[in-house]
Amino acid sequence: MRVVIIRRFSIVGFLVLASCSGNSPPASTVDSYTWEVADLQERGMLLLLEDRRQYDPFAVATTRNADSELRVHLAEGLGRIGDPRGLSVLEELLGDPEARVRRAAAFGLGLLGDAGAIDSLLRASSDPDRETGTWAVTSLARLEAVFQKVIAALQELPPEEAQARLLPSLFRFPSHETLPIAQQGLTLDRPELRRLALYSLARNPLPEAAPLIRPLLKDPDPWLRGWAARALGKVGDRQDLDQLLPLLTDATTPAVQALRAGRSLVERGQSAPPETWVPELSRLFGDPDPGVAITATESARAWLPDDRLGDALVELVMSGTGRQQEVAFLALAAGGDSRGVALLRPLSQDADPRWRALAAAAASDLEMQSVLEALLEDEDPGVRLAAITGIVDLGPESVAGFVVQAMADSDPAVRGRSLEWAVEHPEIPVELLAHGLAGPPRQPVELYLQGTAALLARALNEPLERGEIVRILEELAARSDYPVRVQAGLAVEELGLPRPTSGPATARRSAATYRELVRRSVQPRFAELDTRHGVVRLELDCPTAPLTCLNFLQLVNQRFYDGLEFHRVVADFVIQGGDPRGDGWGGPGYTIRDEVSRQSFEAGVVGMALAGPDTAGSQFFITLSPQPHLDADFTAFGRVIDGFEVLGRIEQGDRIERLVEVPGH
Repeated sequence: MRVVIIRRFSIVGFLVLASCSGNSPPASTVDSYTWEVADLQERGMLLLLEDRRQYDPFAVATTRNADSELRVHLAEGLGRIGDPRGLSVLEELLGDPEARVRRAAAFGLGLLGDAGAIDSLLRASSDPDRETGTWAVTSLARLEAVFQKVIAALQELPPEEAQARLLPSLFRFPSHETLPIAQQGLTLDRPELRRLALYSLARNPLPEAAPLIRPLLKDPDPWLRGWAARALGKVGDRQDLDQLLPLLTDATTPAVQALRAGRSLVERGQSAPPETWVPELSRLFGDPDPGVAITATESARAWLPDDRLGDALVELVMSGTGRQQEVAFLALAAGGDSRGVALLRPLSQDADPRWRALAAAAASDLEMQSVLEALLEDEDPGVRLAAITGIVDLGPESVAGFVVQAMADSDPAVRGRSLEWAVEHPEIPVELLAHGLAGPPRQPVELYLQGTAALLARALNEPLERGEIVRILEELAARSDYPVRVQAGLAVEELGLPRPTSGPATARRSAATYRELVRRSVQPRFAELDTRHGVVRLELDCPTAPLTCLNFLQLVNQRFYDGLEFHRVVADFVIQGGDPRGDGWGGPGYTIRDEVSRQSFEAGVVGMALAGPDTAGSQFFITLSPQPHLDADFTAFGRVIDGFEVLGRIEQGDRIERLVEVPGH
């Protein structure tokens, strides 16, 4: 998965308490924990409707008049179901006497995605309850409401109160309109609001914001220093390299972001690589924090060729360990160092497929097409995936021919990467696209999603093939994979034909099954993640994300995760694991639906990786720092309650030694 974020893949199926579907996990592995829960019948029915993406007027009417707890579940559930008939009910709930219900309704309207809710949300933005107003603004941003109308709706509030509601979602609005608001936010006394103001400037940086950002490089808050560095890496200039240099001795967030910003400024041509950075980069190669050390190693590419850095990188390749050894080789190649070129050919023939895959990435940077062509014939699918990715990135004139070759590959990930290229380059005939989708019945859902997009692009580009493409899309719209059915149906509709019905999102299960799911998830559950660096203890938010938590626990109790790699680690962002392939394309053989909630992705939150809506399976991530852009787009289903310091020592390639469920305190 290449996450945005956070992408992944897998295939439709389900989880706990298996029933009709042959892709469901066996019921015998389900835990035996049960608790009593009020309104079991009603909550079970709401969970059933959410899971099937089904709107039932009678159930909705009954729950609409129930207690506030059920009304909260109803409001969130209507957003997840996504049926337009839920709009009027959510608008009613937006006027509920209970603030907790109004909050859920404001959130649910954003999930529903119906622009008809904008007027109601504009009114709700000034609700007496701040959290309701904040979620109303978030939903307005998701619905692409006119920013000035949002500002006008908040004008009746005191300025700081309006800022408190607007700033959490300011980054979601068009950046050129938000600059004055962010500027005002930076002057506030409340640190959390200043953070949000800078976050907006850093997520969508504008050159004219640089003078506002530079003073924050010296702010007492290390998070602000780090995000100021990140922003200046995109919109700064030569002077900022001098100002970023002191941050290289700072805490993890500022140091990592300053390293990335310095590399970006040099590679964008804002300055020649300053000599003053070389000693610091060399020193940081040995930093005890692996995130800092690996980021420094990555960033050194921008300073090459340089004898001191080059020698140090070669030493890391020859005698280093772990991810830093790999990154040092990639830095030499990307920086054009002659020793990187000398290392490439022997590594492209190394007995370890991991090094051959890294050689493919390096060959793309060095424009060594012959190496990539040879690796495209490698026996290991991961190497072939790296080779076709390198060819596509290199972009030779003959790229289409290599893409066609890769579409006949036995590995679905290789074919999927080829189909991804075909989305932006709709020159591959339909019969070859169809060949890329061929294979066993159960293949990665990402393959079909990429294939659907490639078929649509080809149909729009080549009208003579439209009939055959519609036929294939209609076949895809009848598959068991719900995300594929949805996307294929939308593609048919975009081609001017009636949209095929997607049907229920999951296999038919009894109401009793869903009541039991609610009973088993009414309280938090706990798990311990053992690594070579120590133990991380997780609290799973089962009441908020019951299906996700129970799926996760079922895999845990099957010992599915034991021995798998953390295949993606990005310093100051996330660690990610749970892929049996180890390249982001693996999963348990089925997918589960999203359970997006109001849980914010603070540091230490556990979320599910996705290849698109409703494509979660086994891959999970843990945030290393606050990541507001993930909020309300990914399922958050737990948090780290002990051992957070262990996360910062995990490197890409480290393994999950053991992941087990444990009793709560």
